[in-house]
Amino acid sequence: MEPRPSYAGIVYWRRSLWNGLRCVPVLMTLDEGWLRAGDRRGAEVFAAPAGQVEARGTIFGTMLLTVGGHRYALVGVGATVSPAPSREQLRRLDELTAHAEPVADLASWWEALARAGVVVR
Repeated sequence: MEPRPSYAGIVYWRRSLWNGLRCVPVLMTLDEGWLRAGDRRGAEVFAAPAGQVEARGTIFGTMLLTVGGHRYALVGVGATVSPAPSREQLRRLDELTAHAEPVADLASWWEALARAGVVVR
């Protein structure tokens, strides 16, 4: 069996549709069949086997991930008042992209997720 490629990139989790300060960067990774996201402090936002995740797009370009019954609205760029990725997130991203393919934007995640077994609608 051929090894699956790994992916890593920064996206923004829109925790509130109205408050731009609550649109926060997360480091999203897809590795060994698991989709994970970590916040600015390194805490895990979600982790699940790719086959147990569902992704749906909106007309506004938001990716809605359903993981373990919880919905996460992800966008490629935060609001103007959103915090920047933390030094730890950027350090971890550099570390991961030594063996993972970097994902430059949210649109690029769709194909990687579908190949990994995420249900994409």
